[in-house]
Amino acid sequence: MANSFTIKLPSSEAPSTREFFLRNGFDFTETPHAFWTARGPGVNATFYRSGKLLLQGKEAEVWRGLLSDVSDHARPFQSGLSRHPSPLPAVWAGTDESGKGDYFGPLVVSGVAVKRGDMELLFTLGVDDCKAIPDGKIPELERAIKGLCQTETLYIGPQKYNALYDKIGNLNTLLAWAHSKVIANLLSDENGLPIEWVLIDRFAPEKTMSKALGDTSKRVRIDQWPKAESDPAVAAASILARGAFLSGLSRLSKRFGLKLSPGAGAPVITSGHRFIEIHGVAALGEVAKLHFATTQQIGG
Repeated sequence: MANSFTIKLPSSEAPSTREFFLRNGFDFTETPHAFWTARGPGVNATFYRSGKLLLQGKEAEVWRGLLSDVSDHARPFQSGLSRHPSPLPAVWAGTDESGKGDYFGPLVVSGVAVKRGDMELLFTLGVDDCKAIPDGKIPELERAIKGLCQTETLYIGPQKYNALYDKIGNLNTLLAWAHSKVIANLLSDENGLPIEWVLIDRFAPEKTMSKALGDTSKRVRIDQWPKAESDPAVAAASILARGAFLSGLSRLSKRFGLKLSPGAGAPVITSGHRFIEIHGVAALGEVAKLHFATTQQIGG
């Protein structure tokens, strides 16, 4: 399966990056809105004028690694690591969620604790924001992350989700509760890792998460960043959450004998109509998040 990676580089590095690919025998062509496109062994590289370098092809991951020796900006997670607190934490954790925008399937929140000495291995494994990774590669990365890091995952199936939402009445408040549970479990004495800092992929105003954390925030420094997948711990957590979501959606599909589509678009509407035809409206809460507008759209 072909890989695809997008690297944010300063536009000023277009010439030096071009020279790197030129030295490695790449052929260059012109592309609209780009400085150039280079084609080489197993990869196409396009440097857009916006400052994004797109690598596509079965060897994209290899060339991304080689390029990181040429430009510090190309190193995985460079922007996130540059924002770490001082002194640098030897062990830190990140949390992220999956399924909050998907009508069918569970809501999942995962957390991963990373030792700074294990970062290079995470890079070598290909850990990245789950949105940049093909779903077919997720299970392999899940196993690797669980084998290397301390992890925690909270899986909330549709029925439990609907009960919690009815009680709480707000998705962000529900998410904050779930993140706080994952963080508390990572920090528990049973896990044993001396976590010095926790980073959350911000999904709501900071006060929403701070309220849910309560006394937990007194035990360790906790920060919230938008697009926090630029940090390797959060990126690893995003992979675990995505993997658990996909597995849960697959199990529900098999249980009800119908492919339940992710997301909330047209395929989901089609799946929803078919589900009601086969199983009836009363069973919808076993597979779907009922407060979504999709419920009314499919006649639920």
